[in-house]
Amino acid sequence: MPRFARLAASIALTFAAFTSVYGQPSALAAPAQTKAQPGSAMAGAAAPSVFDSHSFSLSQPQQQLNIILPSDNSIDENEYIIGAGDVFFITSTESASIRYTAAVDQSGNTYIQNVGLLKVGRVPYAQAKKLIAEHISSKLKKPSEIYVTLIQTKNAVVSFTGKIRSPGSYNLPGTMRLLDAIRHANNGELPLPSEANLREVVCASGDSAAVYDLLAYLYKNDNTQNPYIYPGSQIRINDAPLEVFISGAMKNFPPPGHYPIREGETLKEFLTMFALYTTADTNGIIVFRARDNTSKTVNLSETDYVLNDLDAITVPVLKNYPGMHTVSIFGEIASPGRYPIIENSTTARQVIDKAGGIRETGNIDQAVILRMARGLPERFAGAAPPMSAVRPERGSSMAIASTSLDYAVIRLVLYNADKITLEPDDQIVIPKKDDFVYISGGVRSPGAYPFLPSKDYSYYVTQAGGYSRNADKSNVQVFVKYGDVVQSIEPRCVEPGSVIVVPTSIQYKFTTQVLLPLISTISAVLSASLAIYMSTSQAK
Repeated sequence: MPRFARLAASIALTFAAFTSVYGQPSALAAPAQTKAQPGSAMAGAAAPSVFDSHSFSLSQPQQQLNIILPSDNSIDENEYIIGAGDVFFITSTESASIRYTAAVDQSGNTYIQNVGLLKVGRVPYAQAKKLIAEHISSKLKKPSEIYVTLIQTKNAVVSFTGKIRSPGSYNLPGTMRLLDAIRHANNGELPLPSEANLREVVCASGDSAAVYDLLAYLYKNDNTQNPYIYPGSQIRINDAPLEVFISGAMKNFPPPGHYPIREGETLKEFLTMFALYTTADTNGIIVFRARDNTSKTVNLSETDYVLNDLDAITVPVLKNYPGMHTVSIFGEIASPGRYPIIENSTTARQVIDKAGGIRETGNIDQAVILRMARGLPERFAGAAPPMSAVRPERGSSMAIASTSLDYAVIRLVLYNADKITLEPDDQIVIPKKDDFVYISGGVRSPGAYPFLPSKDYSYYVTQAGGYSRNADKSNVQVFVKYGDVVQSIEPRCVEPGSVIVVPTSIQYKFTTQVLLPLISTISAVLSASLAIYMSTSQAK
């Protein structure tokens, strides 16, 4: 077949396929069709020829037909507004001869073949489906159940002005809502509430205009404030003429900052956008008025307290409210893990009991609480012995507690576990029983040696054969490890499981790492120079 003939045949087949879908009825039923709203004329069976003078041929081969897929799976039928570019697919289960596609034109009309013209523009999708189904049913000899679905949705050219990064016109999918359209025109981000009045976004179309509150959609999930965009709409975001600063105990609250308010808006109306924690003190909301430098405590139940520009609102937490937090416990405990506590109430003993108690291998005498960078609470200070100020790397009277890295280490053996209360994120560590002390560094025989009570580090140095020649005897360190935290303790207070480290003396380090290599290098250079000199002398 000549090349031109093949091309013509291909064009003819394409045109025939297009006609079978968009021009005349087809015998293939559309999958996943959406049922229209039931009406009084939508019942009963239909004959093959349902109109007075119209019947359709169903003789096309199956392989030449296209499957029409609905596109309305994610559309809210009650909110999506029909407009130019939307295309419907219409069929009936009782009669295969009812099979149409109908597009909406710029005037909002749709022409249905063999039925006529119908106005469906600017009405919700659910209402348009009902109008189409009832209109077709009214033309039938016998009642028939009509199904209508969208197979194509419109595009919408909308324009943006005001507080937007990239103002101008955009061609966007008609299934896009207002908030996402604004993000698209603002380089993928929503304008900050402190910079743009998201409480009053103006959408003008023709002679009408509507105002939407996007913060009500974001914080109250009010979909009516985030509509689908519509072709030809002009969207404007203005500066916020009035704004307040807000912070406090709110669940769905972004970082504290300035937020726009409406003229005459009350405190109660404004706070309905935010979900408050159960710990919020709604009877003691503090409003500071910047204009006259005054503050007032307001009850949320007051309905007539009007906000002013630049007010600062604080929603405090109830005083003495027993907040719920967690602590962790690990080591030689039956069920290690995180456990809830009530702040200023739950004791260490209660958490140990919740975790199943200490194992037989656990050493309660060395159990500790690790507390992040807060030091000892004031309630412990009176009972604790004074802590001497010595070098931080040596520790300072570690018998009761000491700071190691970012932790305070609190010994349970010195405080009754039934009385010591826990704070949020505390860690309880139950070490394993250990009958040895470990010594390393500048001793003759490093290793593990049996623990004996009341013996200081010098005893274990003797057990290890004494100091080696390179030992730094004045800087012996003793450490105890609790999980990932290492505590330095006084050398006189050796405990089971302690690690004694005898460092290398600075003088020995200098001798072995600096002086000896330097002497060796100088000797090598002198030897090489002497050899060259001797060989030169012999040659002469």
